[in-house]
Amino acid sequence: MGTALSQAERARRRQFAIDGRAAAALGVTMETLATSRKTAIENWTSLIRARMDECGAVDPVEILPELLARLEEHQVGEARAAAKVAAREEVQRLLRKVVVP
Repeated sequence: MGTALSQAERARRRQFAIDGRAAAALGVTMETLATSRKTAIENWTSLIRARMDECGAVDPVEILPELLARLEEHQVGEARAAAKVAAREEVQRLLRKVVVP
């Protein structure tokens, strides 16, 4: 008979599964995901501390709206760039169909 898992072990396994799905969706290994995540955390920490110093903020929550707005702007730009590439590829595909019978 199996032993009951502790709450901490269930949480660890759940996070492992989430990370595995994230790595698979990105097409990278779990090790690569962990490394890139660590780098991203270091970059965000540096950015937040620098921005807090510039603004004289004491709590990171004070600059959170600005950071989220910048993140949203960046994502919208990335989505538009991806849509533009996809549209160009689709038009080229359709033109090839018309030109080459």
